Amino acid sequence: MSNSSSQQSASSPPTAARPVAYQRNGHLAAASDKAQHQALIQATFDRAEAYARLGDLGHAVEWLDRAARLNGDLPLSYQEKRARWDRAPLRPGLADRR
Repeated sequence: MSNSSSQQSASSPPTAARPVAYQRNGHLAAASDKAQHQALIQATFDRAEAYARLGDLGHAVEWLDRAARLNGDLPLSYQEKRARWDRAPLRPGLADRR
């Protein structure tokens, strides 16, 4: 009968390791935190672009400022956009937002 139990364990699939437990400690957690931080920065750029497409440049600039605080600075392309958006005349109805 011991042969049957050894056959059964050999045919059962291996159990998957629980990566979540060790990802909370050490290097993998730091990599995950960095990826989340980068995703947050990208989301702020996306939000700025969305407000700019709507013509709400005041909010677009605010979101770029948030991205700059998260990132430490803005990439050159966003520095240029921020300067252009900050100088642009406001659309009617959005004057109170700047």
